[in-house]
Parts: sequence; structure tokens; C-alpha cells
Amino acid sequence: MAAVSDHLDGVSGHYFADNAEAIPVTQLPSMTPVGPAFMNAVAPYALNEASADHLWEESLRLTHTS
Repeated sequence: MAAVSDHLDGVSGHYFADNAEAIPVTQLPSMTPVGPAFMNAVAPYALNEASADHLWEESLRLTHTS
């Protein structure tokens, strides 16, 4: 399991699906059943560090914890 693997010590900021690092895709799947090309994929916006920082700050503001 990726969450507890010794092989990933020190690895941070990566997105994993089914115990493998997800592959960024540019085409999003349609609303029909998702095919194999998207089973181990991640949308580029999910890897955007600036967006993640903004979401964190907004979460702190909304929960009054900052």
C-alpha cells in the first residue's frame, strides 16, 4: 500500500490511485462509464500547488482557525 510503503519515504505532493502514482491527464472523462485510460489518472488542477495553498487558507478562514 502506497500509504505505508517504505519505498515512498520522503515523497510528498504526489497523487496516488490504486497504489500507483497517478498520471496527469488533459482530457476529462465524459459522464459515461470511465474507461481504463482514466482509472489511474489525476486532473492537472488537482496538482496545482498555488490552488492547494489558497484552498488551505480559505479553509482556515471559513473555520475561524487562522
